Amino acid sequence: MTLPNFPQLDMFSAGINALYGVLVAGQPSHNRNYTLAGLVIMAFFGGIGGGVTRDVLLNDIPGPFRDPYYLLTCLLMALLGLAIYRYAATREERFRTRTMAFLKSFSLPWFAILGAHKALEHGLGIWTAIVVGVIATNAGGVLIDLFSGVVPDIVKPSEQLVTASVLAGAVYTLLWNFEKDKAFFPVTLIAVGVTFAFRVIAVRDHFPSIVPIAVSADGPELASRAAVAGPASRR
Repeated sequence: MTLPNFPQLDMFSAGINALYGVLVAGQPSHNRNYTLAGLVIMAFFGGIGGGVTRDVLLNDIPGPFRDPYYLLTCLLMALLGLAIYRYAATREERFRTRTMAFLKSFSLPWFAILGAHKALEHGLGIWTAIVVGVIATNAGGVLIDLFSGVVPDIVKPSEQLVTASVLAGAVYTLLWNFEKDKAFFPVTLIAVGVTFAFRVIAVRDHFPSIVPIAVSADGPELASRAAVAGPASRR
């Protein structure tokens, strides 16, 4: 299978995810009194964390190590994100939440498609391509969440990050394999459009997720204390 090379699209995705990364790091749930340098680092995590992880898995030299424009793009988007967040901070919480959800839904399918694309380029199968797409999509966000001491969104209910990543990679790889003309951009735009629409609707309507062990309304900490105190109180 001959696949096109598109570094510009890879850099575009890095920029969008860098913007999202700095906006996430500035939220009250994630902000740990980050310095300016700290917020820029979070933007780099969001922008190139997934791409570097993808390239390392595929035994490639990561794109940002070969092209300094990746780092410059992430830096510029970090500064733009700081300006946007200062503006958004004057708006109501609902506005900020919608902005974040929209950006995440827009940036998510691009990295999933890029991950699947590069896996196919290395001669890997459809299933492996989808898995690489999921990892490439969510690695940067997981780094930001872990450094901020927050449970990663990828494992939270109603976020549908794994489902959306799988959907983007699956639609792209399947269309590419069955498309006779191998028209790259129509296939890509279809995969992006389907995934974007799914994630926006899923977040808006709070699509349910399978939660085998539900936590009480008091939260995990109080629930664990109650579980420990329970046997003691019966003695």
